[in-house]
Amino acid sequence: MSEDLYTVKDYMVPFHDYPSINQNATLEEAVSLMHRKAREKGYRWLVVLDDGGKIKGFLTLRNVFEAISELAPKAGGWLGVFTYNRPGYFYWEGLQLIKDTRVKKLIKPLIDVSVYETDSPVKAAEIIINRRITILPILNAENKTVGIVRQVDLLPFIKGLFENAPVSV
Repeated sequence: MSEDLYTVKDYMVPFHDYPSINQNATLEEAVSLMHRKAREKGYRWLVVLDDGGKIKGFLTLRNVFEAISELAPKAGGWLGVFTYNRPGYFYWEGLQLIKDTRVKKLIKPLIDVSVYETDSPVKAAEIIINRRITILPILNAENKTVGIVRQVDLLPFIKGLFENAPVSV
């Protein structure tokens, strides 16, 4: 099949394959799910959904580290939060503050951009590059999210282009 006949649907990962969590979940719940999914499938982020099941944004591993760094001073600093064997330096309340933080406060919001499953992979690649995003939702004809495409998902498309490129003389 010629590469120009492929659509984004050929490269996307189905939406139901991605781990998701409600925006009102705690950071502790999110980290637990992220840890499990990272071990199972290598995922380093979660899809964050609102109460109606629509994508609100994404919680990445980077967001988790940034959240801890931002909240640590309020919790007695990194040393205060994570030092267990030094009396007076460990603040249980501080750690609990971090663990109980709601995911909706930490997410990378969804940029209002997507492509349809029938669009060309080139269109998805252009949006990913031009908008400087790594995760692009894929919609069906009814405007429902059916998948997600990342840069790595488009790598086979690029490889195919290279392999099928005309040879110049």
